[in-house]
Amino acid sequence: MLSEKQAMNFANSSDTFRADHRQSKIADRLTQALAHDGLGVVYQPEMDLLTREVVSLEALCRWHDAELGQVAPDEFIGVAEARGLIVQIGEYLLQKVLKDLPALLQRWPASRVAINVSGLELGLPDFAQRVTAQLAAVNPDLAHQLEFEVTESVFHHNVPQVRENLLSLRALGITVAIDDFGTGQSSLSRLHTLPFNKIKLDRSFVQALEDPMVQAIVKAMVQLADSFSRSLVVEGIETEQQLAQLAGLGCRLGQGYWLGRPSTLQELPSGLS
Repeated sequence: MLSEKQAMNFANSSDTFRADHRQSKIADRLTQALAHDGLGVVYQPEMDLLTREVVSLEALCRWHDAELGQVAPDEFIGVAEARGLIVQIGEYLLQKVLKDLPALLQRWPASRVAINVSGLELGLPDFAQRVTAQLAAVNPDLAHQLEFEVTESVFHHNVPQVRENLLSLRALGITVAIDDFGTGQSSLSRLHTLPFNKIKLDRSFVQALEDPMVQAIVKAMVQLADSFSRSLVVEGIETEQQLAQLAGLGCRLGQGYWLGRPSTLQELPSGLS
């Protein structure tokens, strides 16, 4: 009979084996999905809180696999980064967005489409050139309708190269946004090191909005963004009350299920301004 310690070690080994097996399966199926156009894209609007007009749409990758079913982005993106597939996903997503952009701009001519970009991609010496080549194959002017969202994870990579790529992208006309702001360890101290146009305040602030201190932080962030002529977007708005509170604190832009859920190009509601 196994001792308690032996049983625990056996259980942990089994869990590790199952996790490794699933990651390998996801990596294999993901490789096939990329080769056979098996990933989907949904768009979530970012809106002016006062006018309810769409100012941008965030493109999000979704994946439903015939064997694995619906795989959450948090899971397959993590596997993609670990297995060296994230660059292919980034190129795939940009290709999809460039294809959809004309239809999106027909409905919202003044809007931009945002794409999440990983630190691994931005750390590549030829990343900006890859983006330029994809744009050149379609329409270079579409760069002005694109926005790249990065998180503070970029600081875990080659920061000088990341900065160089971001400057090159901005020179093309692409907007740069700092996503999930406020979740990193040194957000304010590092903010000045990256060339960016927009700050997206993490949803955790909205979830704690009843706290007077959180309200003060949000208000201070509004003032900070205004001082540096940057846009501030609040993520995770899920109720009318939250929207009203944020508007009262001076927030102008927001995103969340209350304003619009992620939808395919065909399913985007016609009621959006």
